[in-house]
Amino acid sequence: MNTPSHFLITATLEKSLPKVTIVKSAFLLGSIAPDLPLWILSIGGVIYYPLFKGWSLEDTGNYMFGELFFQNPFWIGSHNFLHSPVVLLLGLALVWYLRRRDSNLPTGWLLWFLLACLLHTVLDILTHVDDGPLLFFPLDWTIRFQSPVSYWDHRYYGREFGFFEQGLNLVLSIYLIGPWAYRRLRNFIRSYTSNS
Repeated sequence: MNTPSHFLITATLEKSLPKVTIVKSAFLLGSIAPDLPLWILSIGGVIYYPLFKGWSLEDTGNYMFGELFFQNPFWIGSHNFLHSPVVLLLGLALVWYLRRRDSNLPTGWLLWFLLACLLHTVLDILTHVDDGPLLFFPLDWTIRFQSPVSYWDHRYYGREFGFFEQGLNLVLSIYLIGPWAYRRLRNFIRSYTSNS
C-alpha cells in the first residue's frame, strides 16, 4: 500500500480505540517507518542521479528499482528491517519479556511502534505480488509472499485496488477530520450570524 494509506489506517485505528492506552506518537511513526528507507532511496536518487550523474529519470528509476532495491545489500536490509515479521515479532517478544520482568520499564513506546510496523508489514505482504517484504529477513533474503493482488501493478488488480485505496483514504480522512471540520464550520456560522 501507499505510505499515506498506512498512516490513515493506523490513525483511524488509534482514534477508534479510545479505551486502549496507545502511545500515539509511536503508533503513528510506526505506521510509516518501514517505508522511510524507500522514501530516502527514491528522493535521494531522483535528486542525485539526474543532477550529479546526468542520468535521465527513466535510467534513474530503472537503476533504483531494478538494481538497488532488489540487489544492493544496504537497501535490501534497510528497507526490510522494519518490514520483517521475524524482526518485529522478536522485538515484540523482547518487549513482552522485559515487561514481565519489570512492569515499571517504559516499554510502551516501543510496543506501539512495533505493533504499527507489524500492521504496516501485514498490509504490505497482502498487497505486493513479487516486491513485498522479505518474510524471513534477516534469516533469508529471498522468500516473499506472492499475493494475488498488487497495490500498483495493473496485471494484478492494481488499477482496481488503486480505486479502492483512494476511496478508503477518503473515508478515513473524513472520519479523522470530519468532526473537527464540522466544529470549525459550526463555530464560524455561529460567529457570523451573531455579528449580523
